[in-house]
Amino acid sequence: MIRPPHPHEITLLPDIENEADRRYARVGLHRVIAMPPASVASLEHGRREGRLWVAASPPGRAVGFALMKLRAGRAWLDQLSVLNAWQGRGFGTALIDRTAAAAHALGYRAIFLSTYLDVPWNAPFYARRGFAEVPRGQWDWAIRLQIMIENRHGHPPWRRTVMSREV
Repeated sequence: MIRPPHPHEITLLPDIENEADRRYARVGLHRVIAMPPASVASLEHGRREGRLWVAASPPGRAVGFALMKLRAGRAWLDQLSVLNAWQGRGFGTALIDRTAAAAHALGYRAIFLSTYLDVPWNAPFYARRGFAEVPRGQWDWAIRLQIMIENRHGHPPWRRTVMSREV
């Protein structure tokens, strides 16, 4: 089930992100594991603005989340994380679909994200869910700014791409 988070769940979400990120060690991206997760302040802002959703297990426990941010006239899927034990059950797809529906309801024509090109649960995963790579030659100043911010956080730019999906 996808739903808005309860206020008391906000502090659990960084741990979900950290645990989900551990799988990056399998593809040599230890730097991702070392990066700080989404801040509680950012998550709380997303909750208050109606741009944060959790995937709840059958007993109702939060096992994943999606955070949408609005930047420079675009809707961005800023973070998508699902606990490793709950991956492969459709929670990620459902969170993406909920985020896309929210972007559409706000009047956006597409949702954007940045991700790793060669990581199976990144660009290939998103491509199977309707996202297409935005060619680097079509990156405007807002996309370039987003990538510059990510580069400063330690993401290797040669392994990254920007993707979009019509909503």
